[in-house]
Amino acid sequence: MFRGGRPVILVSVLAILAAAGCGGGKQPVSAAELVQKADEACRTEQAKFRQIQTTPPANATDAANQTKALISVAESTSSTIDGLEPPEALRAPLGIYLNAREGAIDAMKRGQDAAENQNSASYGAAQAAVVKTAPQRRKLAQSLGFKVCSGNAKAV
Repeated sequence: MFRGGRPVILVSVLAILAAAGCGGGKQPVSAAELVQKADEACRTEQAKFRQIQTTPPANATDAANQTKALISVAESTSSTIDGLEPPEALRAPLGIYLNAREGAIDAMKRGQDAAENQNSASYGAAQAAVVKTAPQRRKLAQSLGFKVCSGNAKAV
């Protein structure tokens, strides 16, 4: 009954999908813009981390909730930075930096799981893993020219 209309619908759907795809992808940036935008994302991350951590967790539930909030902020920052397309020479170092951030976020997730399971030893080990890997993330951030992203050991 609608045979004649199917190609029109298919073409319309394909056109919509193609148009949506054209707007996606990473935002091309210069090296200076990469530093500016990444440092701004890290500045926001650090402010949110300070706000979330104003009150130390009183119990395992608080620790899990606080860690979950920190993870959300860290993932958002990583996503923002990952959405930038730097010059070719900076792509690999940026990827290495983002992988290091992902490792810290994974450790934070292990900490959240530990807190939810009231396993203080595993929670402490996960926190220690984030702290232990901070100098490497800092060096990677510095190698990209990031100032803010490399300046705070309490953020990712």
